[in-house]
Amino acid sequence: MDVPTDRLLLMLIVATGFAVAGGGWAASLVHAEATGIEEIGLRVAIGVVFFLVLLAFWTLFSGIDDEAA
Repeated sequence: MDVPTDRLLLMLIVATGFAVAGGGWAASLVHAEATGIEEIGLRVAIGVVFFLVLLAFWTLFSGIDDEAA
């Protein structure tokens, strides 16, 4: 995974899978349960969790690159 395009491709796969499985499920619950400002807050929280998971995968892949070097 030394080539940045390899890592970006893996991140694209991870982001797509997580967005479909986790983000879609959580957003549908928010849409069904919350209204008004609560809905906006919950959607923002879902987005923050989504990006934190992606950041965790990015650091994991960076660690694999460091071990390989």
